[in-house]
Amino acid sequence: MLKPITHIIIKIQTKTLFLLFCLLMISGVSLSQNNGLNQRISIDLKNLSLENALDSIAKKTNTYFTYDASILIGKPRVNLVAKNEMLKLVLRQIIPDTTLNFQLINKQIIIVPTSLRENITRKILKPQLNTKKISGRILDKRNKKALAYASIGIRGKTIGTISNVDGEFLLNIQAEHFNDTLVISFIGLKNTEIPLAQLSTDDIRIELEEDYISLQEVIIRNTDPLALLKSVINNFSKNYPEHPSLLTAFYRESVSKNKNYMIYLESILDIYKSSYQSYNRIDMAKIFQSRKIYDSSRLDTVSLRLKGGVEGCLQLDIVKNKIDFLNLENLSFYYFQMDGISSFNNHPVYIIQFQPKPDLSELLMQGTLYIDTRSLAIIRAEFSYPLKRINETKNHFIAQKSSKTKVRPLKIEYDVSYKNINGKYYLNHTKGNLKFKVRHKRNFFSKTFETCFEMAITQVDTNNVERFKYKERLRPNTVLSKSRLPYDSEFWGSQNYIEPEESIQHALERINANMQQVAKKDD
Repeated sequence: MLKPITHIIIKIQTKTLFLLFCLLMISGVSLSQNNGLNQRISIDLKNLSLENALDSIAKKTNTYFTYDASILIGKPRVNLVAKNEMLKLVLRQIIPDTTLNFQLINKQIIIVPTSLRENITRKILKPQLNTKKISGRILDKRNKKALAYASIGIRGKTIGTISNVDGEFLLNIQAEHFNDTLVISFIGLKNTEIPLAQLSTDDIRIELEEDYISLQEVIIRNTDPLALLKSVINNFSKNYPEHPSLLTAFYRESVSKNKNYMIYLESILDIYKSSYQSYNRIDMAKIFQSRKIYDSSRLDTVSLRLKGGVEGCLQLDIVKNKIDFLNLENLSFYYFQMDGISSFNNHPVYIIQFQPKPDLSELLMQGTLYIDTRSLAIIRAEFSYPLKRINETKNHFIAQKSSKTKVRPLKIEYDVSYKNINGKYYLNHTKGNLKFKVRHKRNFFSKTFETCFEMAITQVDTNNVERFKYKERLRPNTVLSKSRLPYDSEFWGSQNYIEPEESIQHALERINANMQQVAKKDD
């Protein structure tokens, strides 16, 4: 008998983020009440640069620091353990220079010379963090096509991002890494490495070349895929972290109707990632920073809720959550086929195709696995529901709908990738794409709704790891923001994020224009 299957999204019963098309409300975490500079915090800062120490405090207090980086040059590294101390006292301990002062405006803590304090309420200094902004576009050298979801990072470090659908990327790099090397990777292509000291802040164009596999490596194509996959599963405990980690992630979610964006949400998340050997321990997320805009002109009477969101991205960690096609007891229900060898990070990888056996009553997924030939670790997986049975999924994904509304799934697709950091593979990127045809009984024409949610890990911390307090955790019924916020390209400051692709950029411009028109009518 087939063991109960951990379907992606389907089995999420709690902590599910709903996309509500009639109300357009996005779930998130409610920020804790800020008591200003008198709020008490407990924090452990070990051998951190002052910039990193301030980042840690910001995450702990749900605030943002604004300062001119030049005033902090030459400051010593921070070593401090604070237990239930006032924030202003903690700041004074790490910045004992009394010529600098702190002032809280909304959620921004401004660090300025004392002489400027009187003017700070009238003119907030813009962040001038000591960072280098590297942006560019990644292309396939052979055909000049954009490379979507290429991996960009600093060699030997835990900082990175990915390219968008148009191959574009942006990476903010702190001063301590200015002499390091940028590494760009893509499956099937050779790595490109560029010393950061050689790069300007202008956009760069990077073309990756095809990576040819040697004859000796090609011979291993005859490996039995089922036996190989069993070895992959048996190596989970060796290849994936045995200790918890704290991840910083960029999260994006969008909803469109008939190819026109209705809603767009971006967040910086903190994620407590439990050990891969502790399958009974759940992962936790909390919101560090977020914004949302939506096009009110596209609201209609369609009432439909889809499961997905942040919790869906966490569930897409198929190694941690033991999805059906990676469960030893379920492998006999699939056909596996070796589909050749490619490369990643200048090393060969197996490509295995899988699909469910015919005539099964259970609904199973099909897809492709990319496996490192040396470590036997999964570095990427792409999977979806077979089109011929996709209509069976509608009750799995529809959380609530009107009895007068008919829904037909068109596409249910997922991607997940992992990144090797010091011999262990950490979650790197997850993405879900769901598309539905919806028709109300009173309407002659149907409408196509599509939602996309993705999460990219931009930093991994294995030292300062603490479980989140219950009140900090992302819960399904809290609302990130009901405000209509203008799309500000400088919103994220020095945080790393995925650049919106061109189609989204145009949609944001249109949504903003529409919001301004609505605001004028409200006036």
